Parts: sequence; structure tokens; C-alpha cells
Amino acid sequence: MRKSAVLLTAAAALLSLTCDEWNYSTLVLTAQVAKTLNPESNSATVLLAKTTVANLLHDDWMETPEPGDSLFSPDLFPVKVTPVSGATVTLNSVPIPANPVPGVYFLPAADLQHLARYDLDITTADGKRVTAHGFLPDSFSILAPLEGDSFGPGPVGAVWTRSDSAQTYLVGITPADSSSPAQGWADSRTDTACTIPAAAFQDTLGNFIPGDYVFSIAAVNGGWNKSGLDLFLSGGNVSGALGVFGCAVHPRPVLIRVR
Repeated sequence: MRKSAVLLTAAAALLSLTCDEWNYSTLVLTAQVAKTLNPESNSATVLLAKTTVANLLHDDWMETPEPGDSLFSPDLFPVKVTPVSGATVTLNSVPIPANPVPGVYFLPAADLQHLARYDLDITTADGKRVTAHGFLPDSFSILAPLEGDSFGPGPVGAVWTRSDSAQTYLVGITPADSSSPAQGWADSRTDTACTIPAAAFQDTLGNFIPGDYVFSIAAVNGGWNKSGLDLFLSGGNVSGALGVFGCAVHPRPVLIRVR
């Protein structure tokens, strides 16, 4: 899995390298503004790092080491990610404080308003600037299923009200018991309805797993629905870095029983 991710990143970076270049680096950003309803909780989170591609045209990192080979080092891998600390980060001119964890910036109890525009502005210690913006979707609610509903071992329909400014809805269902072997399910939608497949309530062998499940949904404006390849080939929806910035509203999740 790790080698596949490295190969994907390296292949994308090749698009920006010439034969005479051996190193390539860029800022990488993941940021979100989130409003949770009932109970209400507002926050802004920013993860900032620098990705460096080095030794890309050397083939040492692709070789399989012999057992007990003490000369093989993780440093041979061509992609390194370094958290970026010391940046000045603001959301609509309000500072987002640095977290004790390097590269993490977090603003709790943010003053967030539905349908408002939020501008993210970052200046690193070495003067690089990153900007992005999004609109916080409007309040909305889950119409079905309702809290406490009970279902048999089959598909379950879900419906919710429309949220203005939402570009996509992220829906998912997970077992309430974290030790449950049920697979759960997640997807994205642009309309206001979906069908939760029966496989969400089964283990990987297809056995039905009864119990309590949590259905959740988020209305999103911005770059939440991006794959890793999208980031490197299109740059996401951020200026000055590769990455994504999104605004999301989360209504209260619904607990259902499947029996």
C-alpha cells in the first residue's frame, strides 16, 4: 500500500520535473470549516505540510532489500512529508492558533454563519502564501430514517432536506459498537436521497450483523470530494499549494436498529 502511494505521487510529480531536476517540493494543505448542529459546535482545522520529491530518478528506492539488509533505509523513498510550523493562518482575518502538534492549526468555538463566505489565508515563515475560500452551507435536517427506527436485514432508504450552497452531501452509516464486524457504508450524493445497501449491515463474508447503527450526513461546499490523484494533477481548490479547503454542516446523527 505504501509503495503504491509513493509510485502515484512520484508519477504525478514527474509532470513538473525536467530531466535535469532532481528535487521538487510543494506545500500540501487540508483545511475545513465545520458547523455541527444540535448540539452546536463550530471549528476550523488546518493541516499544513511540505512534500518533497527527491532521488526520483534513482532506482535504489524501487529495489527489494535482501533479508537483514542493514543498508536499506526509508530515506531512499523519493517522497517525504514535513509538517510546516510557524505559519500565520487566518480565517476571515481571525487568527487560527497553532496546535502543539506540528503542522496543525485549530480554532475552536469559531463564529460561523450559514451561507457566509470564508477566506483562508496562510503565510509561511519563509514568505509563501496560500489562499482558499468556500461558503458554509445552510442548515438542513434528516427526514428519514428517524431516531429509533427499526429495520430488517435489507436496504434502508434515507432522505434529507436541501442545504443551500451545498455542492455535495457525504453520507455514511457505521455500527454503533466499534467492535462490530459489520462493514458500514459511505458515499457522496448531489441530490437529497440515497439507499443504504444491505451490505452495510453485513461482515466481509456476507453474514448479517444485527444491532444499532449510526447514520450521518454532511452538506459540503468546497474540496472534500477529491482523490489523491486529483490533488496532484489539478491542485485541488487551493491557490499556492496542493490541497483542499471545504466548509461543512453536520446535523445530528440518527441512531437506528437493524434486526
